Amino acid sequence: MHSKIIENHDELIHWMRLVENTYGRSILTDTAIHFVSGTYDDGTTGHMIEIFDLDDAIIASSAVSHELAEFANKMNSVVQQQGSQSLAASRAVMH
Repeated sequence: MHSKIIENHDELIHWMRLVENTYGRSILTDTAIHFVSGTYDDGTTGHMIEIFDLDDAIIASSAVSHELAEFANKMNSVVQQQGSQSLAASRAVMH
């Protein structure tokens, strides 16, 4: 769906809006959004964003910059850490 590497947050938001227009609804619900790193069919390595529906069918994908992939990984770590802290706080209240 996108031939240019997405370099930054603004480009990512623009691409996501294009995907939503094509998909016909928000991609922030009932989807899975993954940032993946690996080797492409042509042997080069890089990073991608992939969006799947609930049936694991791919909706869209695009190459992303190394910096954007690193940012996504950091944000994922923050979310997981905050989720763990939230669960720990809830357990303390429940006991």
